[in-house]
Formats: sequence, C-alpha cells, structure tokens
Amino acid sequence: MRNLCLFFAVFYSFAFAAQVGSINISVFDEFSKKPLNAVVHLNDLAKSDSGRGSVQLSEIPSGTYTFEISSEGYQTGFLNDINILPNQNLTFSIGLKRSEGATIQEVVITKKMYKTTAESPLSLRNITSEEVQKNAGTNRDISRAILSFPGVGSTATFRNDLFIRGGSSAENKFYIDGIEVPIINHFQTQGASGGPRGIITIDFIKDVDFYSGAFPANRNGILSSLFEFNLKEARKDKLGYKAILGLDDMQLMVDGPLSKDQSWSGLFSVRKSNLQLLFKAIGLPFLPSYYDATFKVSKKFQSGDELYFIGLGALDDFKFNTDAKKTLTNQTLIDRLPVSPQWNYTFGTGYRHLAENGNWLFTYSRNMLDNQAKKYYRNSETPENLLYDYKSREAENKFRIDRNFQLQDYRLSAGSNINFARYSNNSTIKQVNQTEINFDQISSNINLLQYGFYLQSSRNFFADALQVSLGVRIDGSNYSDRTNNPLEQFSPRLSLSYNFAERWAFNFNSGIYYQLPAYTSLGYKLNDIFLNKSTLKYVKNIHFVAGLEYNGKNNLRLTMEGYYKKYKNYPFSLRNQISLANIGADFGVVGSEPVDSRGFGETYGVEFLAQKRTINNYYGIVAYTFGYSKFSNASGDLLPSSWDSRHILSLSTGKYFNRNWNLGARFRLQSGLPETPYDLARSSLVNIWNISNGPVQDFSQLNTLRGNVAHQLDLRAEKKWIFKKWQFTAYLDIVNIYGSKSASGLPVVNLQRDDAGNGIIANPSAPQHQQYYVLDTGENDNNTPLPYFGFIFEF
Repeated sequence: MRNLCLFFAVFYSFAFAAQVGSINISVFDEFSKKPLNAVVHLNDLAKSDSGRGSVQLSEIPSGTYTFEISSEGYQTGFLNDINILPNQNLTFSIGLKRSEGATIQEVVITKKMYKTTAESPLSLRNITSEEVQKNAGTNRDISRAILSFPGVGSTATFRNDLFIRGGSSAENKFYIDGIEVPIINHFQTQGASGGPRGIITIDFIKDVDFYSGAFPANRNGILSSLFEFNLKEARKDKLGYKAILGLDDMQLMVDGPLSKDQSWSGLFSVRKSNLQLLFKAIGLPFLPSYYDATFKVSKKFQSGDELYFIGLGALDDFKFNTDAKKTLTNQTLIDRLPVSPQWNYTFGTGYRHLAENGNWLFTYSRNMLDNQAKKYYRNSETPENLLYDYKSREAENKFRIDRNFQLQDYRLSAGSNINFARYSNNSTIKQVNQTEINFDQISSNINLLQYGFYLQSSRNFFADALQVSLGVRIDGSNYSDRTNNPLEQFSPRLSLSYNFAERWAFNFNSGIYYQLPAYTSLGYKLNDIFLNKSTLKYVKNIHFVAGLEYNGKNNLRLTMEGYYKKYKNYPFSLRNQISLANIGADFGVVGSEPVDSRGFGETYGVEFLAQKRTINNYYGIVAYTFGYSKFSNASGDLLPSSWDSRHILSLSTGKYFNRNWNLGARFRLQSGLPETPYDLARSSLVNIWNISNGPVQDFSQLNTLRGNVAHQLDLRAEKKWIFKKWQFTAYLDIVNIYGSKSASGLPVVNLQRDDAGNGIIANPSAPQHQQYYVLDTGENDNNTPLPYFGFIFEF
C-alpha cells in the first residue's frame, strides 16, 4: 500500500506539477518596425514585466489569457486569447501605433481591444487562432469562422464559398505574411474561390485581418474582401510538436529553432484527409480526399532585418460513393458531379529591411494551379460517353516592393508590384447553352504581364481624435488595348475616423477598386482566336461605407455600418446571357466561355455587430446584415443576383468552465437566395439530357425564384488535460446538428429508369432529335449533420 501511494505521488509530481509555461513578446513600432521600450501586463494574474524590443513573462499557469502591452507615446495594444502551454516558451510579436496625445476637449481616446487602422477604420475584423478553434461549426477552418461576422454569406453547409456584401466568391483576395496566396481551399473553383475545406492550418496562424471594405492601397485586385493571414513565430527555446488525430484528417506539426543561436526558426505541417471516410460513413455520394503541407522558415538578423520563406501546397482527389443510399438527390449528384483531381502550390520569400526612417519589404512568390475535370454520361467511361475532359493550368511569378517612411507627422507608404502569368487550357467540352449545343475544342496558351503602383498617406489630428488617410493606386496589364493604360485604372481612396465622445467614433471610407477578369475568361480561345480579347476590361467597383463604433467596458464592441457598392464592366456570358456575378459556388470552372464587359450592378445594405472578447470566461458575437445585391441581365435591367440574401443573422457564444472545459454554439440564419427555374420541357429532350446530365436552367427567367430560408445550429465541446510537459485536448464539433432543410427550393430532377437503369423515353418511335425522356422530380434531401471529433497532442 505504501509503494502504491508512493507511485501515485511520483506520477502526480511528473504529470501535473508545474503546469506552467512562458511567453516572449516582441514589441515594435507598427509603422517603422523598430523595437520599443514596453511593459507587458497580464492582468488576470497581476503579473507584468518590461524590456526593450522583447519582454519575457515566465511561470504562467497553463490557460488562455489576454496580454496588455503599453509603451510611452504609443496606443495600448493587446494580444487576445493566447493559449499558454505547459513547458513551452511561446513567441509572439505586436506592433503599437504612435499616439500624439491622450485628450482633446474632454474627449478621451480610450484603449481599443479591437483592431483598426488609419486606412481601414471600419469594415476590418480581426480574429485570433484561438477564437477560430473555439468557434462552433468551424472545425478549425478560418473561412467558416468568418461566417460569424456581418456581411458574410455562404452557399452550402460543406463548402467555403463566401460572398461578402453581395459580391461573388471570385472577388476575394488572400495574403500570408505579405505573400499573395491565390488558393486557400481544397477543390478550388477555378476563376472564383471556395471549396469544401481550407488548406491553411489554423495552428500556425497568429490572427487574421478580414476586410470587407476600406481596402489598403498596397493590395490590388480586390472587389469584396481581403484576408491577411499573420503567421505565428516559431518557438525559440526548443522544438515543439503537435499532432491531431481527427475524424476528418490527421496532422503533424513541428516548430522551433533551426540554429544554435536561434536566429533561424521554422514552422512545418503535413496533413492527410480522412474526409472521404467520414462522408462515406454518413452516406454522402461524393468522397473528396486531400493532402496538404505548410511551412515557414525565417532568419532574424541582429540589425532587426528579417528574411523568411513560406510555402503551402495541396493535392486533391475525388471519388463517388456508389454505395450511398439511392435517393433521388444522391443519384442526381453522382450523375452531375465530375471527377476533379487538382493540385496547387505557393512558394514565397520576403526580406524586411529596417531603414533610418521606416522599412523596406521585398517579396517574391510563385504559385501554380493544375485543375482537371472529367465526366462521362452516367459515369460510363467509354469514348462515346465522354462529356468533357478539362485540363487547365495557371502559373504566376509575382514581385512586390513596399516602402514605409515618415515625413514629420505624415506616415507614408509607397510601392509597386509586377506579375508574370501563364495560362493554358487544353480541353474537350460538350455543353448545353441557352439556345444551342456546343462542342468546344479548346487549345489555349497565353502569357500576361500585370503591374501596379501605389501611394498611401495618413495623419492624426487633434491629439488622435481624428485620423485621415488618403491613398491612390494604378494598375495595368498588357492583355489588350483596353487594359494597358494604367491611368484608366486610377484608384483613389479616402478614409477618416473621428472620436467624437469617450467611447464613440464615426468612421467613413470611399474608394474605387479594380480587378482583372479571371484567367479562364482572358485566355478563352477557339479556332486560334482569343474571343474575349477585344471586349474585356478591368472590373470597376466604387465603394461608400460609413458607420458608428462604440467601444464599451468588458471588451464589448458595437458597430453599425452602411455600405453601397457600384459595379461596372462586369464579365457577361454571351452564351447564356447572364452576368458571371451569378456564378461560382460549386465544383467546376467560372468564365471559360465567350464573355464581354457589358455587365453592371450594385449592392447595398446595413450591418450590425456586437462582439465581446473573452472576459469572465464568456465570449460572444451577434451579427446581422440587411442587404441587396443586383446585377444586370441581357436587357440591361438590374435583377437580384445569386447572392441577394436580404437577411443574414449569426449568433455565436461560448464559455470556459472549470476543469478546462469549453462549450460553444452558433446559430446562423440566411434568407433564401434567388434561383433560376429549370426548363423541364427542353431538359427532357434526349439529345439535351445526354449532354447536360441533368436539367438545364431557363435564363430568360433569371433568378425569378427564391430558395428556402437556410438555418443551422452548430455545437462544439472541448476538454483539455494539462500535464507537466504536454497537453491533451479532445473536441467534438457538430455542424448543422438538427439536419436543416436544403437551402435550394428547386426540385431534384432525374430520369425515370427501367429495370436496366436506362432512361425511359416517352416517344421512342419519334426521330431522335424529337425524343423525350420521362422525368422524375422530387424534393432535395435535408442537409446531413456533419460530426467532427478529434484529439490534439501538444508537446
């Protein structure tokens, strides 16, 4: 008995004693990147310490904390929801904004828990990696976490096709540590964005800046949203390991120093999908699987300069689940979805040089997408049944120079970018369009040059009560005479923020933004002719955004914003006579067809946000959007677009409990999206159905129907066990727990079949071009609840 007690005492001392970690925080001027004298406060434990450029806090019990960082002459900054791990010395960095004063005419400039900038005083949301991980329904995917914010809509439970403030999913841009990353999702929709699963691992993300407007001038080609992913810094003390065994994937991560002097450090991750096993287990008819990898290697010089390399890539595959229940919905999906293997990568390097009056940033990156899709009639792989064989590649080499400097009280940024791109498409496609059947043999190769220049200036007035920012950029391309004059893409922007009371601010932004159409449209070629070269222009978008912001006590933030966006020169399908603004939320390709730039549109609405970051173990977000999205039809009339969701409501909340439990929930409701009815009479024609493999839409009645109100409840439970030198976490995430009704109000349409599985022809004696299939129609199956659970090991 004495030996048994001794055993448990020793086990406890090794397993549970000294469950503490530490953190090293680098503090610098946000604009110049130069180190600052700073004090770091951990108010929850009444701990603080100070230093120049770097502050160390040790002996912190494992848990989640917010750190307050202050420096004389600078606005207070915060690192929110930092998860301190046992026996680990975490490394974080933060830039502080210079402050000209504290008070003006009894208006007190209060501490801001939430991030804004002079260029983007509104329409900017910041979300930390810990907030993503605890957000119910996200399954640790940043694109799904963004759904908790206003202005963000989605198209399907299992996909990341986001439409922001009524714009299509093709209008979003993504950067990681200043490197543009065109593809952040597996099974990317070429010519748009989205896909069923994100590529970027949240475990290496410090936080994400999400812009739904007020875009900074140093970023080009944005119409609806900008995602700036900021990576964590690797540990400096020793190598750390993290493994995740989940129902949907398996992942292994390593980070830490790569040299004895700790000047070199790295982050590495590899992941393998189990998603195909989950989808098969719950009876879905398609089985996507993937691999991905991410890394960052950086070198810190004694001068403060930094050299870094980043990379990420993905390999995707796709199969059908022929054992799925033979419902009408499942059979229709199997009939229509292609087999679509895909791979992509992005490699980039950056060098930041601290100058006497600011800093330089030089970046270079290369990215590539190989997208294939093949489909046979009824999946019978014979030459005569081939419907399309799509093979396309995009490759880009991008150079960018950015310079930040200060002239007296003015903060200035200037720079330029250049992009060398190559697009190829060698495909055979049979397709049904509005009035004809097309057999396209596409053989296309095109080289493109794009370039741009920008200048941005900002200054504070009245002791920081008023911030004003002015910016301009110009962009051009050698694609055609319609795109090569950069002055025709002159892009000015103005932002201001005025603190008119202690906790209140009025914010405003206006700007003109441009985006070159997708390579799928620019490079479309038939009979040795680039059909769209004489018609396409840069898409133009004019923004006006204004709102009120209230920063209350207990980490509470309230915002209300109104926005108006006016589109010109939007790509317009000549075959189907619809704007491409209505396309881009499924497996497939957008824009590989004859188009011109006749399209125009407008979106407008009001957004409300109430957000409370973690305090007293509670956190929550309430977001509501009321908006309109309209784009032109063939007659030049504005009609509701496919993204015209009038009402979007999101309620997210959670609480930390004793014994390291965390429970969270999210409810989302989105009013029905416009839908175009089927032309069932034309669809039932044998020669039409045998190519379309499904019903064709009647675009003369574009978006005249509305889908069902989409709503779902997501739940998450997480439990941590903290040991002396490692941490173990178990989680359960259930998406759409009650299996809500499908958002689509259109019927499911397929063939009535004989015993051999062949479609029944109503009039078999008629000439072949006049024969009709007998169709079977029904309702969509309810959305399937998606359960995700897993185990996380951190050392």
